[in-house]
Amino acid sequence: MSMRTINRTDFISGIVVAVMGAAGLVGSLRMPRFEARGADPFTVPGLTPGLLSAVLCVLGVVLLLRGMSGRVLAEGARPSITEWTRASAARTIFTIVMVLLYGTLLFGHMPFILATALFIFVFTVGAELIDTERSLPVWKLVIGGLVLAGVAAFAIDFVFTDLFLVRLPG
Repeated sequence: MSMRTINRTDFISGIVVAVMGAAGLVGSLRMPRFEARGADPFTVPGLTPGLLSAVLCVLGVVLLLRGMSGRVLAEGARPSITEWTRASAARTIFTIVMVLLYGTLLFGHMPFILATALFIFVFTVGAELIDTERSLPVWKLVIGGLVLAGVAAFAIDFVFTDLFLVRLPG
């Protein structure tokens, strides 16, 4: 027997993320724009935080709606962020270690595109290899990871250096 219910974890998380995104968006809109100085609109201080906050707000609303969707849950099943499986813990530890390695060893110590591509490749392939239910063959995973890493690294570099006019380290 199954029941239709609100997924409280998604619902509450969606509210929190949407409110945080909205607050960030309001804060970024209040930042100075330097119109009197003739500043380029792409260089104003609130642009990047505003874009990120808008994305957070939209994703929070999506999560909220998913929580309200009444998707079918098996009887007795309760989604929880407090009950971790061994796989969840492994993915979380892997993510934290990878981000720390990127921030301390790669970022700023080698060319940005190379550091970022290396991080994205190792993170993508590593996270997939941790997944015991993975069905993708390793050779396809490696090729996909290489393509993703290359495209993403160049895209990130382009956005920050050419659109936001930010000098990246390395």
